[in-house]
Amino acid sequence: MARGTRRSDVKARLTPRRLSWAGWFLGRVWFGTKIALVIAVVIGAGFWFFAGGYMAQAGRWLHKETVEVTGAMGFKLGNVRVEGRHYIDAETLRNTIAAKLGDPLLSIDINVMQARITALPWVKDVRVRRVWPDKLLISIDERQPLAIWRDAPQGPAVVDSEGVILTRQKLDVFGQLLLVEGAGAPHAAGDLITLLKGQPDIAVRVKKATRVSSRRWDLLLDGGTIIRLPEDDPGFALARASKAQGENKILDQGLKAIDLRQSDRIILEGMGNDKRDLLLKGDKPV
Repeated sequence: MARGTRRSDVKARLTPRRLSWAGWFLGRVWFGTKIALVIAVVIGAGFWFFAGGYMAQAGRWLHKETVEVTGAMGFKLGNVRVEGRHYIDAETLRNTIAAKLGDPLLSIDINVMQARITALPWVKDVRVRRVWPDKLLISIDERQPLAIWRDAPQGPAVVDSEGVILTRQKLDVFGQLLLVEGAGAPHAAGDLITLLKGQPDIAVRVKKATRVSSRRWDLLLDGGTIIRLPEDDPGFALARASKAQGENKILDQGLKAIDLRQSDRIILEGMGNDKRDLLLKGDKPV
C-alpha cells in the first residue's frame, strides 16, 4: 500500500489538532488584532480623505464655480439697504460693510459681515441677508444713549442702559442726557432716570447725578442745591421732595442741600451751617 494512504495516516490528517488554552487564546487575539487593523485602516483612510482637505477643496471649488455662474447670470450686488441706523456714522458703517457694487452676491460672506458690524459700539444686534437678485439687507438694532458718564476712563463718554460706552465724540449733540459720575454710575443710571421720570418737576432741574460709594445718589440741581437721596427706596424720597416743593417751594429757597436720607424727616441745609427739619405731619410725610 502506498505511503500516506493507510487509514491511520488519512485519519491523522483529517483529525484537527487539539490546541492548548494559551494557543487558542493567542489565536483569538491575533484574529481580533487583524480585524482591528482593518477597521483602523478604513477609518484612517476616511479621516485622511476628509482631513487632508479633499472634501474642503471640492467644496471650495464648487462654491467658486457657483459664484462665477450666478455672477454671470446677473446676480450681482446692486443695492445695499440699511435699516435701523440712526447714531452710527455712515462712513464707518460703509467701511465695515466693505462690499462693492457689482460683486457677485454669493461672494459676500454675510456671517463675516455680520460679525464685523456687531463689533461696532452702537450695535446691539444685527441681521444681514441677501435679497435676490441683487440686494443686501442689513437690519440693525442700535443701542440707545442713556447718559453721559463724566468721569469715564479716557474722558467723558455716552453710555447706554448696560453701561456700554458708545462714543466720546460730539458730546454736545447729547447735551440733553443726564450727566452722571462716580463708581458704578453708568450701570445704576437707568433706574435713577426711571425714578426721575416719575417726578418731572424735579427731573427738569437736575444737572448732574453723583453715585456715592456705589450705593446712593446725590443730585445737583440747576440752582446749585444738592438733593441727597437714600440708599433704600429713593423713589419714595423723591416723591416726598416733590410734595414738599409743591407745598413749601424747597427747591426755590437757594439751599445748599436737601437731605432725604432719613425716612421721617427732610433736612434743609442753608448756605451757612443753618439746618432746618421738615418733620412728619401726622402720618403724612412732607
